[in-house]
Amino acid sequence: MKLVTALDMGTNKVVALVGEMDSYGDVHIIGIGEVPSKGIDRGYVTRLDLAVNSVLSAIREAQEMAGVKLSSVILGISGPNLKSQNEKDTLSISSQPVEIDYSHVERLIERAMMRSREEGYEVLSAIPRKFILDDQEGVVDPLGLLGSKISAEVHVVKIGTSLLKNTEKVVLNAGMDIVEKFLSPFASAEAVLTPEEKEEGVLMIDMGAGLTDFVVFSEGAVLQTGCVPMGGLNITKDIAHFMKINIEQAERIKVESGYALSDVVNETERVKIRPRGEEKEVTVSRKQLAEVIQIRLEEIMEKLTDLLQLQNVDLNTLHAGIVITGGSAKLAGMKEFLERYFDMPVRIGYPMGVIGLKEKVQDPAYATSVGLIKLAHRALTIDKKVMTHRTQEGKSENTLNLSNLIAKVRTFLRDII
Repeated sequence: MKLVTALDMGTNKVVALVGEMDSYGDVHIIGIGEVPSKGIDRGYVTRLDLAVNSVLSAIREAQEMAGVKLSSVILGISGPNLKSQNEKDTLSISSQPVEIDYSHVERLIERAMMRSREEGYEVLSAIPRKFILDDQEGVVDPLGLLGSKISAEVHVVKIGTSLLKNTEKVVLNAGMDIVEKFLSPFASAEAVLTPEEKEEGVLMIDMGAGLTDFVVFSEGAVLQTGCVPMGGLNITKDIAHFMKINIEQAERIKVESGYALSDVVNETERVKIRPRGEEKEVTVSRKQLAEVIQIRLEEIMEKLTDLLQLQNVDLNTLHAGIVITGGSAKLAGMKEFLERYFDMPVRIGYPMGVIGLKEKVQDPAYATSVGLIKLAHRALTIDKKVMTHRTQEGKSENTLNLSNLIAKVRTFLRDII
């Protein structure tokens, strides 16, 4: 049995999820720690001591439930300064066809990473989208094939250096080692999307409290990754401001009575609130509540659409439509709102493919943490395959790390190795 702990440090909550992997390849969730997030806002650390205490509390809860001592985590990373770009490059190998091996793919990825370097940013992921071998397009896996020239399009994702380093510092100060870091939207996609959806083309939206992450897949590969620095907490704050109530009451009203489309709410429906400074409850229109929610949702989706258009993403080519996950996906009417806004089919994304504590983790709010566990499981499997491949080729051990990365990111998108 192999234990893996996922750590998702969100704006609203910090989640530590413990997964156990059995010899059959199944992932069992055996422990959950969830505490209110303090000292963390939209991926940024705003106060180190509070953030460390939040992580410690979540880890402690997860340890007690799982009955094990935890010492390391798989960390999810996202933030407002997340950027992505697609880099194309060609490598001329020889005048005569030779067998394509790991070194050729490594060089293409390294060159893509070099070209995408930017001061103040760290590359978190470099994923080959597709290959062209000589004049043959549509090559899924070039390894072992013969060619004299290989081209690749590599999807590179990077994030602000200070955001990344401060997030790592929180974890290390909490006494945890960081085994691996994955992009939070990639983790969510791993948890809620099917291979068919990735192949047909899909937009996955993960709307949390402070961030709305998204990933676009086309022909089985990631096309664009991005983040809108707004989420469910912005809606809650709007409600609090409009109704002159505190944040806690606004969140409760949003969850219990909120709706994402105002024109389907009956004008006669009322919601009880207690405004600041008032001793007695009063009632307000539920339709007005829905209007406040819808206005903010439209703003978030407008910003998301702008980011897609900057990269020339054609939503009409995404035949699988939209999958919405994250805690805000549970807002009543969210599916209907997105269907109307984008004029596309929409489904709510629930985490799939894990065993144990299903009643707890099969919830959109746990998409990232479940996905981190699944990505870690896949990475462990690929490590073994790459090690075997390298041993058979007689490669030196010091070349393994980059190859592991290549295998992990490629296999995340397609089961080709």
